[in-house]
Amino acid sequence: MVTVSDEDLVMAVQAGDTDSLGVLVGRWEQPLFRFVYRMLPRRDDAHDVCQETFLRILKRADRYRPGSRFSTWMYQIALNLCRDRARRRKRWGLILSDTHAFDERSHDGGSPATGRPDPAAEAERSELAAAVHVALGEIPPEQREVLILKEFEGLKFKEIAEILGCPESTVKSRMYYGLNGLRTVLARRGIE
Repeated sequence: MVTVSDEDLVMAVQAGDTDSLGVLVGRWEQPLFRFVYRMLPRRDDAHDVCQETFLRILKRADRYRPGSRFSTWMYQIALNLCRDRARRRKRWGLILSDTHAFDERSHDGGSPATGRPDPAAEAERSELAAAVHVALGEIPPEQREVLILKEFEGLKFKEIAEILGCPESTVKSRMYYGLNGLRTVLARRGIE
């Protein structure tokens, strides 16, 4: 079976094929939600922004530039929606320092004897994820965006620069200062 590329699917959406949007949603719904949830970690906000992102992709498919990566365009739309939502609430810091735990859903293979996750390791991992989650809320938004796109989404500096509309050197600088800021915040909390 031949897999149609994301770029070909968005071109089909441009031509009016809404079924192609359904395929894109199926492929990107979970990665997009994880990204948005890290930016605005209130589940209802994340769902709203994801839905709005796909709606904008449908309505503005004509703005997609052939030759560009679909994922870069999608992340640009989602990031702008996250920024808009944060601006409307005027709470960048408060949104990210919400008290609920950050849902990473990452587990190791568990203890060798049982194959089940080790409760102590799970508790430690959960505490660390929550601490990182809160610490992200304490660094400047520009640095937070780069850290999330690079470390959590696995994008390359060039892709991040395209999404953010800034030079790659700026992205690398924000990454450097963001990591230092994150380390400082975590060290203040006794986490190294």
